[in-house]
Amino acid sequence: MAKHITLFRLCALLLCASPASAQSTQPTVPTDTLTLERCIQLAIENSFAVLRAQNTLELTGTALVQAYGQFLPDLRVNVGFTPLTVNNSLQGQLNPLDSTLFFNLRGSEGKSANYNISSSLNLFNGFSDVAGLRRAMKQKDADTYSLTRAKQDIAFNVAQSYLQVLLNEELLHIARENLKSSQERLRQFREQTRVGSRAIADLYQQEAQAANDELTVIQRENALRNSKILLLRQIRADLEKEYVFAIPPSDTVILGVEFQNVARLIESALATRADLKAREKAIEAALWAVRASEGNYLPTLSLNFNYGANAFTQERLTIDGQPRPPAVLPDFTRQLRDQTSYNISLNLNWNIFDRFSRELQLQQAKINEKNAQLAFEELKLQIIGEVKQALGDYNAAVLQLAASEKGLISAKQAYETIAKRYEVGSANFVELITQQAALVQAQSNRAQALFNFTFQKKILEYYLGTIDLRKYEVGAKH
Repeated sequence: MAKHITLFRLCALLLCASPASAQSTQPTVPTDTLTLERCIQLAIENSFAVLRAQNTLELTGTALVQAYGQFLPDLRVNVGFTPLTVNNSLQGQLNPLDSTLFFNLRGSEGKSANYNISSSLNLFNGFSDVAGLRRAMKQKDADTYSLTRAKQDIAFNVAQSYLQVLLNEELLHIARENLKSSQERLRQFREQTRVGSRAIADLYQQEAQAANDELTVIQRENALRNSKILLLRQIRADLEKEYVFAIPPSDTVILGVEFQNVARLIESALATRADLKAREKAIEAALWAVRASEGNYLPTLSLNFNYGANAFTQERLTIDGQPRPPAVLPDFTRQLRDQTSYNISLNLNWNIFDRFSRELQLQQAKINEKNAQLAFEELKLQIIGEVKQALGDYNAAVLQLAASEKGLISAKQAYETIAKRYEVGSANFVELITQQAALVQAQSNRAQALFNFTFQKKILEYYLGTIDLRKYEVGAKH
């Protein structure tokens, strides 16, 4: 039977952070080595959730620029050119001899051009522009916090998957050592059976045990392969490559007494969690949206400026079908320079009744503000529950860690005792196999206890919102 796997080796296997080579489960030569920090960095860079949050933040930044632009005058330019204008119309004339009215059919053909420059500056619109700017600023803050929380989500999920890979590697190592021990015992039994010093029934039982141990190895290999695939998909790595996952250093430090004060932890989480800050900023943004909608009930005042010019030519003129000399006009350049007009005006507009359109808009804004408040309160209660549960799970993991160590020591001693008794014939094969299975289970329990202890510390860090993302930025040292 394989020797007891030391606490140091298990701790070094399951806890996070410095590069050290882990054994590959396949004989193939690996092409890349991954650390926990590198995996989290890759996931943050490539995650669809983070990319979507970044796109949302970019759009919010554009909306903020647009909100600032509402305080500036706009500028519109219109230029037109008509290469051909044909006009045929009846025009009345008074006969000077007998004062009778007669009509001539006048036809003309020419071209025209014009340009116009206009601008408008909002002087007052019920402070809707001010409220709109405040809303855009708060929304940008909310989306910034949402991006931070999205990165923390990725870091937490990848850490869980990474530690699961290391746990599965350790469980596979335990299963392989147990299989090696079973195969060695089977070899001994066959030799002893051949010379007649061992009953044939013991050989058959050992063959069955070795087969079961081989099945366990196959199951552990499959679990490890699946956990690796899940992790590589999370970081969007090349699934065709082979990877070595670095074993972090040992860290079995128990958290200080300050982590036993539930009220203080909850207070810290409520002050730190980026997602709660995002909800808080969303409430403020919704309140400013309400104020912007209320401003629509007030009149608006704007300063307007308009400047323009036009030009035209008459290239053909007919009266009752008879050609006449067309009018002689200045060229286009001179007309566009001389025939100008401009005006500056103040416009006051007050929409007294709009068939309740503004009322609908105002009520929608108020409902959005209420929903934002409900979402904030809901998340606040969720955070309180998460912190309490995480602390309870962490304390249970500490007890499980101590109990698994005691259980492993006892199981090892019990197995060694039964093995010695079996060798002298005072214990039967069933007792030996039973104790061997108990030792393997104790080793697995110890590995899982170490994984759970490490992961519960990370869960507590995640729910407190204290994950440091700076070490996962591009260029950070690992």
